[in-house]
Amino acid sequence: MKKFFSKPFGTEEQPIEEGRYRLFWSPLCPYAHRAVITREILGLDDAISLGTLDYRRGEEGWQFSLDKDGLDPVLKQYKIKDVYLNSDSDYEGPYSVPVLVDVTTGKVVRKESAELLHEFATVFRKLHKKDGIDLYPEHLAGQIDEWNEKLAVAINDGVYGMGFAENQEKYDEAFDRFFDMMDVVEEHLSKQRYFNGNTITETDIRFYTTMIRFDVVYYGLYSANKKRIEEYSNIFNYLKDLYQTPGFGSTTDFEAIKIGYYLSAGETIVPKGPEVDKWNQSHDRARFE
Repeated sequence: MKKFFSKPFGTEEQPIEEGRYRLFWSPLCPYAHRAVITREILGLDDAISLGTLDYRRGEEGWQFSLDKDGLDPVLKQYKIKDVYLNSDSDYEGPYSVPVLVDVTTGKVVRKESAELLHEFATVFRKLHKKDGIDLYPEHLAGQIDEWNEKLAVAINDGVYGMGFAENQEKYDEAFDRFFDMMDVVEEHLSKQRYFNGNTITETDIRFYTTMIRFDVVYYGLYSANKKRIEEYSNIFNYLKDLYQTPGFGSTTDFEAIKIGYYLSAGETIVPKGPEVDKWNQSHDRARFE
């Protein structure tokens, strides 16, 4: 099976150079949010431009309706589907975000969020700001990979297992798997500031983008309603710590998340709550320094 948009970076065709690429995302999507946080905290915002799609995915998919005349100012396209079709005529979808585009050709070069996060953290290292975080330290690679895999199954994808379950049995399985892992994480975060020690890594970004959407969307819309985040003391304080870290809270748009999820699900009423001021409250994570 053909693997699309997977050519390596650092070649003549796809060099690592400032201004070469443009990242597209929607504030709704937790997977796209990964790439945007990574771009911010590594100081890649000057090297890789950012395009924001509407947080409501219409019949034509993700559109540039937030831009003047509904047109991306760089690629001169109206919807992300056209960017994909311009890139490879064999590609039949999904026309998803995040997506990284070579602005010199207008073609997609990468679309998988996990790959973008990892490659921004490693392959694009020469463009990082001088005091940037190492999100994938070599001595922690095995540990990071293990956590990433566990969270992908139980948390990142697992929450959708509840929201899109076809029957009670599948919902129950996803529910139990999700909250069993939450208990594991709660215990783990009682011992250290972040997942892999006292430094932020890929794992923290992956966990954050799902969990920061939990109270505003998943608890109600996806019936992920065993506990609220505040009932996990360590996770709650950990998330407040991250939210208050540059690049995390500044890229989290709660209203866009709520509106996007609820309207995409066919709902006609978007909840006013919950309050989100709690994320700016003090936390206790500095005790691990």
